[in-house]
Amino acid sequence: MGKFIMGYIRQSLNALKNPKQMIPTVVLGVFWLVLALLGSYGINPLPVRILSFLTFAQGGMFGDILGAVGGILGKLVVVAFLNAAIIPLFQKKAPFSGVTVGIKGFFEAFAVKSISAVAPLLGGIGFSLLMYAFMNSTQSLQNSVVGIIGLVMLLQNIGRRGGFLWGLIFSAVSSISKGRTPSYIGVTRGLSGMTLGFALGVTLSVIKLSWCAWLGAGFLLSALIFTIIAKSKKEVLVA
Repeated sequence: MGKFIMGYIRQSLNALKNPKQMIPTVVLGVFWLVLALLGSYGINPLPVRILSFLTFAQGGMFGDILGAVGGILGKLVVVAFLNAAIIPLFQKKAPFSGVTVGIKGFFEAFAVKSISAVAPLLGGIGFSLLMYAFMNSTQSLQNSVVGIIGLVMLLQNIGRRGGFLWGLIFSAVSSISKGRTPSYIGVTRGLSGMTLGFALGVTLSVIKLSWCAWLGAGFLLSALIFTIIAKSKKEVLVA
């Protein structure tokens, strides 16, 4: 798994060799700076609030050190999303290819036929709820765009059967299981669970309920219980 992460970092750093690919990140950074300055002077009209929402400008600005770290991670997610939306245009490609297929795969992932097939769904929901609570420490609607962005990027990963999270899950499972390759449907179920988890997190922000961390822990515990039950019954995963 370490090799996969280092390889992904090296691939990401290759963007520095092409200044055009840095333009979206630089522009977004300027927006963050300007919006932060406006906020510090108490200038917060509706257009500023809308831009702050769309750019996740307030991410990591409130809360403790853990909240700041989570906000930084959230900002990295926003940068990745912006690059995924704009850089393909420079290459004359359609951005977010695979999202439509990903939506279909998302719904298909919930057609489970065994207890063991439920575990990755529950685990994915729990993990993404915790990640959402980490990146949006206040769990406010103002910063909920990071959950929406995560949802869209996950759908793209599902549709393309590729991307950082897809590769990370394959690498992690392979490392834990000593070389055993996970099934595509298993990874899809995990990512589909994460997609649903981000959607649930955003919904909780809309209704102003800060339950993401507790629910996330509960779903992860449920996933563990289902895994133990499946192993005890020696069920065979039915894809």
